[in-house]
Amino acid sequence: MLNGIIFDSISKILSMKYLFLLSLALFTFGCKTAKDSAHQTPEISRLKITAALGAINVPSDPIEITAVRVEGNTMFIDLNYTGGCEEHTFSVVGSEMISKSLPPIRSVQLIHAAKGDQCKKIVEETLIVDISKLAYKQDQGSTIFLLVNDLKNRIEYTFE
Repeated sequence: MLNGIIFDSISKILSMKYLFLLSLALFTFGCKTAKDSAHQTPEISRLKITAALGAINVPSDPIEITAVRVEGNTMFIDLNYTGGCEEHTFSVVGSEMISKSLPPIRSVQLIHAAKGDQCKKIVEETLIVDISKLAYKQDQGSTIFLLVNDLKNRIEYTFE
């Protein structure tokens, strides 16, 4: 009888130990990984669009431009915005009016449509923009300065 009580006690202790270890394992592996957490580094995606001439000063959702560079007839715009729950759209529009300086200057607006996205994730995006329509003339070597969203630095663009 004493052996039965001892055996039952040991069996209960071992069952509780295994239950504890199983619970600990589920808790540890069931939690979100660093990849899924809210403190993750933003994913960077690339989006290709084509610039057009038209009206500027169009309402736009908030956006932060972190870098702009031109390679050939392509402009790369690195930007940040908050969202992450809806697909955002972007357009680049150059003013039809240019300054009478040499080389001329064209104002350009990056327009961001968040489509009501209320999420707060920081999204990093690189826009790859065909800017050939923003050229002063569609002649190789034709140069123009582009003022993007009132950034301090003008972007020199030479049509290729």
